[in-house]
Amino acid sequence: MAAAKVEMNVLVLNAGMGPADAQATLEGLKQSSKKIGTHKSRELYWNAYTALSTAASNLEGPSFCFMCFKTEAGAAEDGVVEVIPLTKRQKGLVNGGCEVMGRKIKPPEDPTSKTWLSAWNEEEAQAAWDDLMGGEPAIYIDTNGVFVATRYKRLMCKKVSGAPKTVKELEAITTTLLPDAPLKSIAFAGNNPPEVNCYNTFLAAGAGTAIKELPETVGRTGTTSANEIYDYFLARRNGYLVAEAGKMIAQMKTDIAKDLVPLISASSKQEAAKAFRSCLMKRCFVHESMAKFIKAVQAEGNVEVNVIRGDVADTEFGRYGMIVFELFYRVDLSTM
Repeated sequence: MAAAKVEMNVLVLNAGMGPADAQATLEGLKQSSKKIGTHKSRELYWNAYTALSTAASNLEGPSFCFMCFKTEAGAAEDGVVEVIPLTKRQKGLVNGGCEVMGRKIKPPEDPTSKTWLSAWNEEEAQAAWDDLMGGEPAIYIDTNGVFVATRYKRLMCKKVSGAPKTVKELEAITTTLLPDAPLKSIAFAGNNPPEVNCYNTFLAAGAGTAIKELPETVGRTGTTSANEIYDYFLARRNGYLVAEAGKMIAQMKTDIAKDLVPLISASSKQEAAKAFRSCLMKRCFVHESMAKFIKAVQAEGNVEVNVIRGDVADTEFGRYGMIVFELFYRVDLSTM
């Protein structure tokens, strides 16, 4: 029998509040839920914050933890709360090691407190969790410094004495950006400082406006919004992945032209599933619309999965069925 679908409805990050402050803050969010437009949503959030408030009252002293309210599709119960203590590394990041983006809610009785909590609801709850735990970081340069950032966290790694005005000045900055010198890891799981590549580095927030033509490996966006900066990074990464998928398809065509059994396949979802089940798949590029396949392959953890998003109809990747994968060795999947 298939496992029931579990949804994360509310995610709370508690950064140092004790039980009384955390409970009072969550009670305030509970009261705010009365303003939600639909009865179903009001009931969901009322139940969620009631359960989260109860869980907060049982915390032992000042706590650094995630509190997740989850429901199971079709279940009779109203939902459950899971309290996940932060690791030493995560606590250090939340407690000043990096900046957590978004609204930080202070205890109602002490608005000057250094402790806070953040809350994300429904779709954003899962998105925030995925980002905090494993979001790929961007590297951007604005008029103040060099930042490593995801959508929900960022860290200034190096100050700059003004935005670069020439390509030479820009290259003088980018060539010195190395892992841990000065680029720091903001990963909640593992210490993984980023390194500059062909899509993850760009100018933002008005930096470099005097530079007319940028190197191909450096992008530019004028926004100051953390969300829009990360959206720009995701668009650059998506373009890179589409191009890489196109290169794989070109390699497949070359093999076929030489009458070789291709190492690359872009034939069908059925053959992709066959390669995956047979442990033959090394890496794949797949469109986000194939969510069930993506979830299964990512859960296994043995295949490099690159998810491509958006409209790809006018690309080689789109014309070849929106899935292309590399095998560990040459094999004719049609015979299996």
